Amino acid sequence: PQARSWVRLHPAAFRVAYPPRRVNSLYLDTPHLSSLDDNLDGVNVRQKLRLRWYGDEVTDIQPSLELKQKHNLMGRKKQYLLPCRLDLTWPWTEILGIVRAHAGPEWGLLLQSVNQPTVLTRYQREYYATPDGTIRITLDSAQVAYDQRLGVRPNLHVRLPIADDNVIEIKAAQEQAERLPEIAAQFPVLRSRHSKYTSGLMAALG
Repeated sequence: PQARSWVRLHPAAFRVAYPPRRVNSLYLDTPHLSSLDDNLDGVNVRQKLRLRWYGDEVTDIQPSLELKQKHNLMGRKKQYLLPCRLDLTWPWTEILGIVRAHAGPEWGLLLQSVNQPTVLTRYQREYYATPDGTIRITLDSAQVAYDQRLGVRPNLHVRLPIADDNVIEIKAAQEQAERLPEIAAQFPVLRSRHSKYTSGLMAALG
């Protein structure tokens, strides 16, 4: 409630832009965890691959493949909605085989090396935007994460010991980026980098 009040009382007049929903992200990495290493090392050009879907369902989902790319402080995201449905009670070999079969050439090439399920994160997300829609905020809460590296099937029950942080993320197109420091300065908390993938996997690695 406190974080939500910061957003709603902000001088930029943020308003609800989309109904709240549950966000699910299944992260894939190389067997040597190259994406994690790049994040921890602060590599200027890096990327993360994940499957994302919305809602509480895990047995009949149609996820998107998402590639998050970071170049210094600027980020972008490529998406591809898979034309198939998955069931997370199936074995990994079957799940990943179906994903590769429907991913198309560009994504299929990436999936040849980035093919290790690592962490599944789930959280509640609220969406806000300024009246002109140029600055957007997401507020994430009720985070949980599950280690996916060791089982032959997805782990949907044994949670990782992560902190239940509330995450406020401020987003804008590149041409509006100069407004972000002023928007962020109105929140009475320190700004920092945050990666749900890194937090979850570091908890798994101990």
